[in-house]
Amino acid sequence: MQITTNISNQNLIISLSGRLDTITSPQLEEEINRNSFDEFETVTLNLRALEYISSAGLRVILMLYKKLTGAGGKLRLINVNDMIMEIFSMTGMDSFLEIEKN
Repeated sequence: MQITTNISNQNLIISLSGRLDTITSPQLEEEINRNSFDEFETVTLNLRALEYISSAGLRVILMLYKKLTGAGGKLRLINVNDMIMEIFSMTGMDSFLEIEKN
């Protein structure tokens, strides 16, 4: 998996490509833990190039959501393809996450 980060105003944009699974989710968790969320109003996960997400990847996204909301921020997921969207729907995460499809 490849992770790219950009900062725009009060928005941290994290772009993911490849597979977010048991092997690669620690990379994303590391990237998340490197940042102080007090300085960002919003964290945007750009999932345009994400091909697959496992329960380990969902756990990291849930952890990020909890950290952000605890700090008064918000999490946005953008460019989510149909397959990944189906996983968010099946798990019920689409009921509380802000998700924008492709």
